[in-house]
Amino acid sequence: MNNIFTFLEKKAHPREPFETLEEFKFFLENRNILTKIPKFSFLYDSEYNDFDIIRANIIIQGYINKSVIEKEAESLALYYQNDSSLDKRLFNKTLKEKLVDLPYFIYEGNKLFIPFFSKTLNDIYNNEPEKLLEVPYIDLKNYFTDSIIDPFDNFGAELYDSLFTRLIKVGEYNKYRAYLHYDMNIIYIVNPQGRLDEKIYLFDKYIKNPNYNHMLERTKPVVDAYFNNSRSAFIEALFNNGFLSSHLLLVLRRSSF
Repeated sequence: MNNIFTFLEKKAHPREPFETLEEFKFFLENRNILTKIPKFSFLYDSEYNDFDIIRANIIIQGYINKSVIEKEAESLALYYQNDSSLDKRLFNKTLKEKLVDLPYFIYEGNKLFIPFFSKTLNDIYNNEPEKLLEVPYIDLKNYFTDSIIDPFDNFGAELYDSLFTRLIKVGEYNKYRAYLHYDMNIIYIVNPQGRLDEKIYLFDKYIKNPNYNHMLERTKPVVDAYFNNSRSAFIEALFNNGFLSSHLLLVLRRSSF
């Protein structure tokens, strides 16, 4: 069935280039951050790979979160340095109020602000930030590369179901997940290692007026057919939900790929 996806990409309806989207602009504005994290510096040159840019932005935003939390913790410590009655609960509460707008990932019921750190370190940043001002955690501000983990290997496809991306989960099967990108009209199939398995382009060039209403509901049958590995059901689901023209429907029904 793999050749179908290449075929759909070649016949895709014209769409806004990924380079015009906010994700790409964010990447260009902040990609120098990747040079500070050697493990992910290879993502620096991802200009023309939309999924790699989505991955890169997860790392970039994690670094921004890390820096914001450390800076706010330091600022609060200076503000309260003469208040001997201050307890850590008030410190933590005040800090959390300053972090409400930061994106995060929910993992096993806990907020992770820094996806390239372990759950244990994230717990320090989220629940015990006063420790960031003490040894050994204070060293994480400038010397953190030895503490880096691969978030894609560790958290898998689940990582993309977070505020770090603009993707919307459509379905899942055996730790594989399908995500819809509304602006690109693409379904990304992500494997348990957090890597891209397949891209499903929705709408072909023979559809004059694509219908963008109720996209989430309409993509579910497509994803179900994909995970069931049913070629015929996949093609029919694309057509029945308005993502495939009658012209290409006939082509695919008659083809062997």
